[in-house]
Amino acid sequence: MAYSFKVYISGEKEYFEYENGQKAMKKGFAFSQSLMDLLYLDITSYGNLFEKMGADLRQLYSEKDARLADEIRKGLDAVAKKHIYFELVRLDWLDRLEQAEDKKFENVIDLLPYKKLTHIPSEIVTIQDQVKRLWENVLDVLSPKESVQKKMADYYEGKSANSLAIFPFQPLAVRFERVDRKTFTEVLYPKDIYEIIDYFIRECIMRELSFRVCKNCGKYFPLTGHINTEYCDRPFDSAGRTCKEIGALRVWEKKKAENPAFKAYSKAYKKRFAWIKYGKITQEAFYEWSEQARKMREQCANGKISLEEFKEWLE
Repeated sequence: MAYSFKVYISGEKEYFEYENGQKAMKKGFAFSQSLMDLLYLDITSYGNLFEKMGADLRQLYSEKDARLADEIRKGLDAVAKKHIYFELVRLDWLDRLEQAEDKKFENVIDLLPYKKLTHIPSEIVTIQDQVKRLWENVLDVLSPKESVQKKMADYYEGKSANSLAIFPFQPLAVRFERVDRKTFTEVLYPKDIYEIIDYFIRECIMRELSFRVCKNCGKYFPLTGHINTEYCDRPFDSAGRTCKEIGALRVWEKKKAENPAFKAYSKAYKKRFAWIKYGKITQEAFYEWSEQARKMREQCANGKISLEEFKEWLE
């Protein structure tokens, strides 16, 4: 191969190092991040991109036009931007296309099997379902209070490795080598993206990493801190707020709704706001009152004055 691609874990981070005779690249993520990103990647939205590359490959078999190879390269570049795992797909197929060009595209069907590309979206969708089921039964913090090993054994007992319902672990060839000046670790040189997925799934199992479904977005996230964390750190809205930030806001709003001082303030606020419409109070007077009312509300909420005193002031 005219390229190299390796994956390894060091401490609490995962690393991807790759090159194809050009500039060497190294990218790092928090452990399990790449797998979680793939788990919720909308791969079907890229189906047309994969189908176009497949159509160009089939046309290339007969027409042997180098311009078709260039179109496929453009597609590979676009795919690689969607997820770090697809960088391996890009490097693999760039290498295949280069070999095919050396052969002037003669007898390259086996070298350039179009189904290997076009089937990726459907295979990823299947894996996404398999991993979610595996997490639900084994690594979900709300799954049965048994050891991870016991839950794994129970989950896979009596199930065929060919079943589409379960994730099929495959043999992986890893090396043990130095990755930096201070670290020796196992390193995977994957043949395809499915080996990368396998590598990280089994590492989550062996580390007995716990996951929880976020109460805001409904997606799994790793519990790397407090076991009772209910919201993930994923960006959620157009303002860039994370689920955790939105969750904190909801908790605050709930506390406000349940706090007697806030209830009394809200009732009085609505009453006086309506007075503006009927000319019982000017806007200036209303806003002056509301500013003072908020200060009194905070004093009541902090215990500096009683609820009865606050209500009496409001009246």
